[in-house]
Amino acid sequence: IKPFMHGFTGWVYVVVMLQAGGGLLVAAVIKYADNVLKGMATGVSVVTATFFSMFLFGTSLSIQFAIGAGVILVSVYLFSNDIPAMCKGKVKQDEHVEMSPMLPK
Repeated sequence: IKPFMHGFTGWVYVVVMLQAGGGLLVAAVIKYADNVLKGMATGVSVVTATFFSMFLFGTSLSIQFAIGAGVILVSVYLFSNDIPAMCKGKVKQDEHVEMSPMLPK
């Protein structure tokens, strides 16, 4: 009979700690922001990770992914800026309308 954690190396513990830290980070984002912002952050992180993977590992991208990445980035931009109020001149460009600070004061 082998012990419970037979074959675990230091790298396994590193991966477990990274996953646990990611879970805590998601909980903090949902607590201080909202679920929509968490979903958008996940989409942007996928686009960013794929962008770096393209240069570091030579990953090839399809046209479907490029269109999807564009939709994600445009949706994040539109969500974080109040475009109709800016067009009417009610809000200054540098004023934050939708986005509230992540941490409480």
